Amino acid sequence: MKTDFKKALLGAGSLLAFAVAAHAEETSTVGGAADAAIDEIVISARKTTYANNATDAVMMDQKPAASSVLAVVDSLPGMFIAEGGPFGSDDWSTTVSVRGFTVSLSEQQVGMTIDGLPNGNSNYGGGAKANRYIDSENMERAEVSQGTADIASPSHEALGGTINFVTSDPLEEQRFWGSVSMGNNNAQRYFARYDTGEFAEGTRAYFSYSNTQNDAWIGNAGGTERDHFEAKIVSEMDQWKFTGRLSFDDVTEANYQQISLAEFEENPNWDRLTDEITGIPYIDQVYRPVWGTLRRNWFAYAKAEYNGDNFDFTVAPYYHDNWGRGDWAPPYLVAVTGGEEQSNGTIYGGSAAGSYTFVDANGTPLAPIAGCTAVLPFPYGGSSPASNPACYAAGANPVSSYRHTHYGKKRYGVTADGAYRLGEMNTLRAGLWWENSDRHEYRDWHKIIDPRSSVQFDDVAYWRQYDRDFDVDTLMLYAEDTLELGRLQLRGGIKKYLVDLTRTDNFGTQAQQEIESDSDILFSAGALFAATDNLEVFAGFAQNFAAIKDGVIEGAASVTNPEIPDLEGETADNFDFGLRFGNGAVRATITAYYVKFNNRITFVSAGDPVDGVDYLEEGEGAYFNVGGIKSKGVEASISADFAEHWNIYGALTLNDSEYTETTAQVTEGNKVALAPEFQLVGTLSYYNDGVRAGVSAKHVGERYGNFANTEEVPSYTTVDAWVGYTMPEGTIQGIGEIDFSLNATNLTDKRYLGGGEPGAYFIGAERQITANIGFKF
Repeated sequence: MKTDFKKALLGAGSLLAFAVAAHAEETSTVGGAADAAIDEIVISARKTTYANNATDAVMMDQKPAASSVLAVVDSLPGMFIAEGGPFGSDDWSTTVSVRGFTVSLSEQQVGMTIDGLPNGNSNYGGGAKANRYIDSENMERAEVSQGTADIASPSHEALGGTINFVTSDPLEEQRFWGSVSMGNNNAQRYFARYDTGEFAEGTRAYFSYSNTQNDAWIGNAGGTERDHFEAKIVSEMDQWKFTGRLSFDDVTEANYQQISLAEFEENPNWDRLTDEITGIPYIDQVYRPVWGTLRRNWFAYAKAEYNGDNFDFTVAPYYHDNWGRGDWAPPYLVAVTGGEEQSNGTIYGGSAAGSYTFVDANGTPLAPIAGCTAVLPFPYGGSSPASNPACYAAGANPVSSYRHTHYGKKRYGVTADGAYRLGEMNTLRAGLWWENSDRHEYRDWHKIIDPRSSVQFDDVAYWRQYDRDFDVDTLMLYAEDTLELGRLQLRGGIKKYLVDLTRTDNFGTQAQQEIESDSDILFSAGALFAATDNLEVFAGFAQNFAAIKDGVIEGAASVTNPEIPDLEGETADNFDFGLRFGNGAVRATITAYYVKFNNRITFVSAGDPVDGVDYLEEGEGAYFNVGGIKSKGVEASISADFAEHWNIYGALTLNDSEYTETTAQVTEGNKVALAPEFQLVGTLSYYNDGVRAGVSAKHVGERYGNFANTEEVPSYTTVDAWVGYTMPEGTIQGIGEIDFSLNATNLTDKRYLGGGEPGAYFIGAERQITANIGFKF
């Protein structure tokens, strides 16, 4: 499976050629089509020295209001977003990929920011992706910098670039906005937003609340419920702008499970989680409601911006409080040895001396009947006789656990950026990002009271397996110089990270672990040339850095692993070269890139993610720097207004990512597992007098699914369609505006494998049809 890059490059070039041709044939009729609605349909890219794109109004309308903000960027060139749950309602099964870099359960290589402020990592355990901070109704746009990001971008993990989610400002006029959405799988969403309008000179604010619920799309058990609140205030006076923002997100999610390619081919509609309690713990470990994610996030910032004649300055302190829990139901009780028993009976610390699955009437652990070899065939390829009730005498009672992993994080920090213009040609810029993050994680095991009838558990844990704190101090410093030489802009900068990690065992039985993860001096440079009023040529280079994550020193093995002190942060050298064209009616970009990823940190384990869950983490592996990845490719997009009220959009992504060193897991020259090589997006949309409609298709080519490149994940095409109508203001007395919309995602109900990890994949969500009615007063 190889992409013909010569043909593909010709295809990419034709997008730009079409843009130029459209410009040449532009008529006054087409220009007149850019009415108020069409004016919003822009595929915008900042005029800078690196590749970047931003979402437009069409992409926002394409997705239902209940969708996560991540889904909106999926149509941009270079982007791959896969969400296992309807509307992105399961963080566990969410995957983001850009140029061979990934955000998944095991990798965090793409940065995310909220209004330019750090999201606190995107990992499942203790992180928070952008959908925890923003409702789609409150998002102004998403800005994607593929590969090379702005030098000030504050992220620990932006090897593959940064996605910045920009929230809307409060309106200048008072307004109330309410909407209700209904859809498949009992989907319900209620949203309300109140804009105060200007209540003091230059000052305005809004408050919003939403509640979203939906059932799991596979089976008849489990689902998601989310409550979300946002408030934002803006005050502008003279050369100053002050902004304050607060968000709160509280969600409970039932997860989806990864499956193998063979399991998908056997039954593409089932992720092998079950809907009903059987009373047999070995089977009920895959009862969907016990696969749970609970998260609560508070995030607040204050920002002061000054724009003077020769000097600009921005400072933004912020605070983030994250609480969470991840649930599973191991089909046994742990026999704990050692540790310290608390007054309530919970044992702190110690270790697992073994486990047992059945007890007698007195609670004494039982062994299976001698000679019994009967096993349960499901799940995970079958059980041992010890888990099969048929191997025990009458009167034996099953036992099982409800395992909770608790996540807590408190972050506070500040970003500061200043730019000074020396005359008309030279701008000096410098700034910093400082943050302290204190993450607390512990795991406890609760006894399920009667596994024969329910999964209700004893509130008092019988064992707290571990209890740890992770403190991370970050200081990022940067400086940049920009020269304006007529049509030519030159940019050069340096950046450095100073990162210290400390791991503390709260039981006091393991030594404190400390790691320094400072970067070298990181260089960036670029050039932008305005060839004509409509055509730009740009080239950029940047060294990106990802500090060692605290997860590297999370497990007990990290204390004794001799490689830990020698680990280095990950780096990526990014090169971009491209063209941008825009004349109002046509906007187009094309970028060629090359990325060299070094010092890749990899967790080496003998476990298999689809052969069962290692609940005790007895198979802990270790982290090592193991070579890297090199990627090259082309990203192109075009948006053109044609006829009257119509727009057509296309995006092409060609990516060739391969491993650069042979290790225990990978072979040099193999393609990067699950990195899409070919993606194509086509969208047709219509806007006129309150009517909007569109259809969009995305094709993802075949991908190698595992490290060995022995599995090919099938290609797929999904189609979205939407239609809406906004009644003119005043149609109904007392109501300013009424809006109706109908959205269908995955219209053809395609079964496909989306994201996941090498060798273990999540099934893409089925067709979702959502109707929405909104009122504005």
